[in-house]
Formats: sequence, structure tokens, C-alpha cells
Amino acid sequence: MPKNKHEREIIKMKNLKKFCALFLALLMLCSLFSVVSFAEEKKTLSLLSYNVAGLPDFKALVGKGDKNVRENQKNIGKILNAGGYDVVAVQEDFGYHDSLKKELSSFSYQTIHTGGVPGGDGMNFYSKYPLYNEQRTAWDKTYGVLDHGADEMTPKGILYCVLDLGDGVLVDFYDIHADAYGDEGSKEARRDNFRQLSEMINSRGTDRPVIVTGDFNIAFHYGANDDGLYEYLKEGCGFKDSWVELHNNGDYKDFSECVKKYGGDYWGVWESVEKFLYRDGGGVSLVPTESEYKFLRAEDGTELSDHATLSTVFEVTKTDDFKESGIELKVGTRNKFDDFIKRVFLILTDFFKALAHIDELKNVL
Repeated sequence: MPKNKHEREIIKMKNLKKFCALFLALLMLCSLFSVVSFAEEKKTLSLLSYNVAGLPDFKALVGKGDKNVRENQKNIGKILNAGGYDVVAVQEDFGYHDSLKKELSSFSYQTIHTGGVPGGDGMNFYSKYPLYNEQRTAWDKTYGVLDHGADEMTPKGILYCVLDLGDGVLVDFYDIHADAYGDEGSKEARRDNFRQLSEMINSRGTDRPVIVTGDFNIAFHYGANDDGLYEYLKEGCGFKDSWVELHNNGDYKDFSECVKKYGGDYWGVWESVEKFLYRDGGGVSLVPTESEYKFLRAEDGTELSDHATLSTVFEVTKTDDFKESGIELKVGTRNKFDDFIKRVFLILTDFFKALAHIDELKNVL
């Protein structure tokens, strides 16, 4: 026991200092755990979209073919497999699907392939994360049988999946291929495509973040002639565009600086027809940190597709109002008999359509 009051006061002061030091240490430790925990709530998601041009070379039928589509798909697969992407969305993945798929060994999950043409829609996801609730919806309106993009000859439209990033984070993910060409019939169909897509997206609510990618066959910089891209998807769904946000300061109306910087030829260079649209939802924030167009080439320098790839990296973050989605997750399954019946029906339908428009072949070949 201390001998006097002075010694007892000294001991009390030492104990108080020890307590304060311990309290500060615990406070710093808690802060460190808080930072680590916050960091664990963030995830980097690397995505790529690509129209792989997997259509047969129809000009080969009249001796004018100059493409080796099967070899191109093989080379594309090798490049994409080595690219370090988490998810790859493709369009025009048709009859040479096996050549492409064989090279994509780093992707454990993929959507169910619908076949070549006629009958297949050409859209697929290849993913390192699980995919659920696969749903394919053909466009309500298309235009062109043998000419004007031949959009009526395939059931292309909307591919929807739920992407499971783990830790309760689910993303509504869409891959689309809009009606092609710039004639009035195609423009009218494309406008209806975006109307249909926006209604589908909004019907699913805001419980999850949303990413839409694919071949839109139009761009925001077309302005009043963007066929409803701004009206239905930017305003109607509240989407942002990854490239526009990062490279045009989020300006969807004035692209004059892009023309100055990159030139007038936008195709596969700036604000092109490949897109990653996104919006937050369910307490999950999506922030693009990279977005880049790039043409893939074979060793001899020839382009592997007439389209460029668009790669985008998102920082995915849980916010304070995060709440796990109550959606039921189902693995996609294939009913081979139903697939066969649908395919036969589409082939017969396309055959009679082609006969009725046989005069258009001269514009194709």
C-alpha cells in the first residue's frame, strides 16, 4: 500500500495515463478495422462488350468470300481469354460458337447458346461470376429481311441475367443487339427496341444496380436522330454512359470536343455504338474508372470484326442503405425438345420470308 496521499496520487496519474493510452490504442484499432471492412465492401468489375462478327461469309456462295470466320472466332477467344476480364458480353456469336467458346477457358459460367443462323440470337455472356435467371426476349419490331441488316431473320433482342458478385451484391445485366442500318424502317424499329428495353428494365424496379451493354447501332452524339436512346434510356431509365462520363465530362449533348480530339470518324473510336450504360440500385454504387474502344486484330493486322471492343472497369461499392435483394435465383436450363421446335419454326418462317424478298439478294451479294 502507498505510504501517503502523494504517492497514491502519483499511482492514480500513472493508471490514468495507462488507461488513456489503452483507450487510444483501441480507438485506432477500431478505426483500422473500419477501414478494412469498408475496403472489403468495394469490388472492381472488369467488363468487355464485342460484336464478334460470327455470321457466315455469305459472299463465299458466289465466290467473293474473303473471310475465315472460324479462325477469327478462335483468335478472338484467345485474346479475350488473356484479357483479364470478369465478364464478356458478345453479339453475333452464331454458328462458330464452339471455336470461340473453346478458347475462353478462364470463364467458368456462360449463358445457353441459341445456335447459328437462322434461329439463334447471337448474344451470350461469358463470366467468372455466377449467372442466374437467364431470359431472352426478341424485339417486338424489326426491319429488313435480306437487306437493311436482315434483322427479321434472327430473333435478336435482349439477353437478361442476374450477375452474382458475392457478399449479397446482385446486378441486373443486359446484353442487347438493336436493329441495324439507317433507313427509316430500321430507325423506327430501333426506336421501338429502346422503348421495349426501357419498359422491361423499369418493370424490375430499383432493388439492384443495372448494367446494359451490347451493340446499340446508334450513339448519343446523333442528337435528335439518336432513335430514342436519350429519351428512353438516359431520361426514361436514369442511365449514365461509361465512356461519356469519363471522356466527355458527362455531357450527352455537346460532342464538339470529341470531334476536335479524335476526328469526325467516330466508329470504334469515340462514343460509338458499343456501350456500357449503368445506374445504381439497392444500396450498390457503380462508378466507371476506365472505358476504352479498341479494334482486335489478327497477327497479319487484319481486323477480326467490323466492330471495336468496348472495355469498362467499374468500382462496385455497397452504400449505407444497402439491402440484399430478395429475388429468387435460378440456374438456366435447356429444354432440347422446345429448342428444336422453336428452331424448326424459325427456320421455316425465315425460309418463306426469304422467298418473298428474293429480289433483295442482289443488294447483299
